[in-house]
Amino acid sequence: MKVTIKRTSIMKTLTKNFLLKELRSKTISLIDRLRNITHLYESEHKLASDNQKFWNKDYSNPIVAQEAHWKNNGKFEDQQRWLNLGKEHFDLLSNYSSVIDFQLPVKQIVEWGCGGGANAVHFAPLTEKFIGIDITSESLAECNKQILELGYNNFQPILIDATTPELVLNHKISEIDLFICVYVFEQFPSPDYGLTVLNLANKMLKNDGIAFIQIRYNDGRRKGMKSKRWGYKFHPYRMTTYSLEEFWKNSKEYGFEPLGIYLKPEQPLVVDHSYAYFFLKKKFVN
Repeated sequence: MKVTIKRTSIMKTLTKNFLLKELRSKTISLIDRLRNITHLYESEHKLASDNQKFWNKDYSNPIVAQEAHWKNNGKFEDQQRWLNLGKEHFDLLSNYSSVIDFQLPVKQIVEWGCGGGANAVHFAPLTEKFIGIDITSESLAECNKQILELGYNNFQPILIDATTPELVLNHKISEIDLFICVYVFEQFPSPDYGLTVLNLANKMLKNDGIAFIQIRYNDGRRKGMKSKRWGYKFHPYRMTTYSLEEFWKNSKEYGFEPLGIYLKPEQPLVVDHSYAYFFLKKKFVN
């Protein structure tokens, strides 16, 4: 009898939590549609400030650390899964090397949003200098830790504030061979912010340098895929989206020659979807 009562209580609690989660999700979705219709958006500065606050949390919390792709945290307690995440990007770039006329090793690589080093451990061994840019000192330290454990000491951390990304140029980064930015553009405060970073990437790269950038694409087939422009904490992983044609055109406007796109409609390693990887070459500038 007691067991039956306990099971019933657990089921009621689970049902209640599920219903509350569904109600919250539908409420946010409704507000999102209304804001899009009325163009009632938050300012770029507020969105960037909220972006900064969201990612500067307590990284001793495994869920927080998991979202920044730290090894041994959350779903990445499975170390092979963590390694596969970065290796997938490394293999993708390698497979396209003949198409984009790019070969490793190189002198300098920049990763914008290096997180816990899932990409860095694959790319850092093949460059003289691996520059990690992030808005949290904790992730920069974790990324460096993972590279050091491989026996390399070529990591240069650069801490920036999300509200002033352009100040990264004060670090005089130039003649970069490869610019990497994956699982980050979708978390930027807005599409315009993403284009600011695209422009900064172009300025840091050498002539004919390669930008390897992943975006979340919106092809109109899924609901809720428009850029949000409000409430960063409610949907940080779907803040910014582009259509494929839009980002292709934007890259040309910011000094790149688009060389190709690789689509990944589903990504089981992070249980997400609508990923597009762009291969961009900086146009030669005299």
